[in-house]
Amino acid sequence: MFGKTKLVGIVMVMGMSLSACFAVSSAQAQTGQPVQTGKCRNSVTSYPTIQGAVNAAPVGGLVYVCPGIYPEQVTITKNLSLQGVPSGTADASVIVPPAGGLVQNATDPSPASANPPIAAQIFVQGATAVNLTNLIIDGHNNQLVGCTAPTLVGVYYQNASGTLKSLDVRNEMLGPADAACNSGLGMYFEANIATSINVTISTVTSFQKSGITANGYGNGSPGPVVYFWYDEIVGQGPTGSGAQNGVQIGFGATGKFTGNIVTDEVFQSASGSAAATGVLVYSSNGVNVNSNQIGNTQVGVAVVSDPIYGNADNNSVTANTVTSTIDGVSLCSNTNIVKNNQFFNNSEAGVKVDTNCTEGPGGGSSGNGNSITNNTVNGGCAGILEGTGTGNIFSPNPMINVIALLVPGNACSPPVSSAGRPVPFR
Repeated sequence: MFGKTKLVGIVMVMGMSLSACFAVSSAQAQTGQPVQTGKCRNSVTSYPTIQGAVNAAPVGGLVYVCPGIYPEQVTITKNLSLQGVPSGTADASVIVPPAGGLVQNATDPSPASANPPIAAQIFVQGATAVNLTNLIIDGHNNQLVGCTAPTLVGVYYQNASGTLKSLDVRNEMLGPADAACNSGLGMYFEANIATSINVTISTVTSFQKSGITANGYGNGSPGPVVYFWYDEIVGQGPTGSGAQNGVQIGFGATGKFTGNIVTDEVFQSASGSAAATGVLVYSSNGVNVNSNQIGNTQVGVAVVSDPIYGNADNNSVTANTVTSTIDGVSLCSNTNIVKNNQFFNNSEAGVKVDTNCTEGPGGGSSGNGNSITNNTVNGGCAGILEGTGTGNIFSPNPMINVIALLVPGNACSPPVSSAGRPVPFR
């Protein structure tokens, strides 16, 4: 069973050519003379703040950010490039919260938003080519308090396109007393139009709710088209305060998640009914999760339909390496492809076909017509949990060291001997 919010936490019943993609947002030629924040380039007009330089830059212009620490919130509403640059031996351009803390500077317009006010360190709105390069965005000492405070976001693109390369987004977390709040996103891309986003060679660490989130509005409206390449997303590790998602692509967003590393999302729920995910595809179609390394999380890749916001059908999960999970891949949806993956040390199943989701709007059951082939499963209670759906393909899949190759239903609990050890199924 899955629960839904705009920033989704999974609720489950557990038994046990690249350059062409990069060019989408960067094709616009630079216009005018560059400006800079700080003083590291001769003959370039200098401004003391990033916001001042952004305001002064021409449309399509270039803003250099010299090494230093910049305590501010930045809003960008026109096409430009914001680029951290080295100076001598220094090469760290760091954006941190102002001395008085972060304040609301954006509003989440989605009808599904549980908490519309947003406090973003970088807020990009409405522009078609905003490119961010070589920047550190650090949310430490944000001073936001309580679950009704504005949602903390490192980088927020709203109905905007661009390329984000070599960013380091970190410490997007509230204080310990508010660790269970649905806040703290490293990067958040949201649109109800088909914007284009490329995130490459970037890191997101020490976030509270989600490392990278890409959302549409659901119900058939277009959403952002996202391309995430060679990024690293590292969660908090075991925590009892909330179910993290390393990456969420949902509510009509689509695109590719390729060559990334996602680790350390584990929710220690007292009831055992919630799970963190490495990659969550929620109410979105046509998403390709390919050639990633995903590990130390409860569900490696979850593909989940929602009865209100739409199906998560026709997605593909291919050539990934998934380790140390409960379920390597969980499909609570229809007609997906899972192939050529390697699953190691998954305690319940390499692949779980779940029939607990209702397809929607309009109804319909989940767990039907999925193709699960040529996956290698090493270890676990079940190689594949078959669910109770129809039209699924489960062969061939090489399996070793699993208690049972195929198990009917949605859960697998190994029998236990009198000595307390699991015993094989008969």
